[in-house]
Amino acid sequence: MSSPITLMVATAICAPAILLALRNSNWLVDYLFFVVALNRGVRRMVDYQNGYFDKYSLISLTPIIVCGLATLVVLLHLNTRRRLGQATSETLWIYGLAVLGAFFIGLVNVRLGAVYALGEYIAPIGLLGYAAMHAKEPSVLSRWSNSVAFSTAVVAAYGIYQYYTIPPWDAFWVRAVGFEGYLGNLKPTEMTLFSTMAERGPAASYLCGGLILLLLRPKTLGVFRWPTIALVATAMLLTYSRTVVIWTALAVIVFPLINRGTAILPIAILALLVAAIGPSILSRLPSAEKITSRVSTIGAIQNDGSFKIRLFLIKTTLKSSLQEPFGLGIGSHGLAQRVGKANRGGSGDSTGYIQTLRTFGWIGFFMIVILLYKLWKRSSDLVQSEMDDANVRLFRAWFISGMVALFSGDWMFTATFFWVLAGHCLGLYDLALEEEMADDEAESDLEHDEFDLSQFGSPIPPQQYANSLS
Repeated sequence: MSSPITLMVATAICAPAILLALRNSNWLVDYLFFVVALNRGVRRMVDYQNGYFDKYSLISLTPIIVCGLATLVVLLHLNTRRRLGQATSETLWIYGLAVLGAFFIGLVNVRLGAVYALGEYIAPIGLLGYAAMHAKEPSVLSRWSNSVAFSTAVVAAYGIYQYYTIPPWDAFWVRAVGFEGYLGNLKPTEMTLFSTMAERGPAASYLCGGLILLLLRPKTLGVFRWPTIALVATAMLLTYSRTVVIWTALAVIVFPLINRGTAILPIAILALLVAAIGPSILSRLPSAEKITSRVSTIGAIQNDGSFKIRLFLIKTTLKSSLQEPFGLGIGSHGLAQRVGKANRGGSGDSTGYIQTLRTFGWIGFFMIVILLYKLWKRSSDLVQSEMDDANVRLFRAWFISGMVALFSGDWMFTATFFWVLAGHCLGLYDLALEEEMADDEAESDLEHDEFDLSQFGSPIPPQQYANSLS
């Protein structure tokens, strides 16, 4: 039974989201990112204040409620089809059905764990839908990007504070979930940064997403952009994750390559600056040797023990998945499987692709593949139509680099700006489709009018009449 203070805090978190949803406000997206990013940190403080670890804490349910409200708003528009086009609707149906199937499997296998993990899986529905509905409003997308960047800065700043001080509520949580050793020693500068996230992997992914956004979307945060980049990059390195270093570098390299040299000069200057002053800054960090040793193994990753273990686990879990065609369901991975005491867990699924396969099963996995193909195809159609939109270019670079990063860990099924960009692309595609259909209808009406005039012997020649409208 949750304590009164837990109930009060959970209510305080959810109340603004309910008001925003009732008003159909797009500020709900801004608020959603902060709730997803910070709710675990708030929960740890409350548990520490209560004096016990509450694995069924109501604060853990706040992302489900907030993301659920955003999803509900989108589904209402999906049903009426007033503000969502065909491409967006099809994509939402594909993803929604895959999540629904995985949730029911999760309820059987993981029970309550499926409920606690559901919030992250339904977040993409709300983000996709909202972004598609506001595709014609660049100011809204810019505000969302600033909110995501600011939430990333908060996660980074708190993470660095955590790294140097080890707050008592974080130490209390690490011991309660048995992560002492896995996250390092509970001493300043001897513990891996995990900030307000579930552990270091999700923290690294969230920081990486914010860093890619800041690097490749120049107007984000204005004059505070570069100080924030330095802050986020520092925190990201302190997670000791090599995947996010590869992911960030690949996104920056791929961006000009697939976008006809766009921003190649600023990126070249950035690369030179990193090469020139990066080693000096890195040497000043308390764990410089550990960070350097981790990053230096990237060049010979094929010989790394962790890389070899991942390859072995891929082969093993692929065999296991043949015996589980419907998957293990939502909540079968991470801390959620502990909450629900899963009958079958996927704790060994250390790669994003395998985790996706074992969560959704073969049918659901195939639906996710179709979803990703459609997202890439729609963005390609926009590029081929010569649409000059920097957000479409950013999405494509994020897509390619993200698919490589998915080999290491699952970053995709949560609240990430990737889904906002995907929804923006779908919204633009639907708008272009509607304009094309409207033009076709106008031409059809014009031809019909010309035919009618000729029947009544109009003195105005049809061709002249058509030219007078052009």
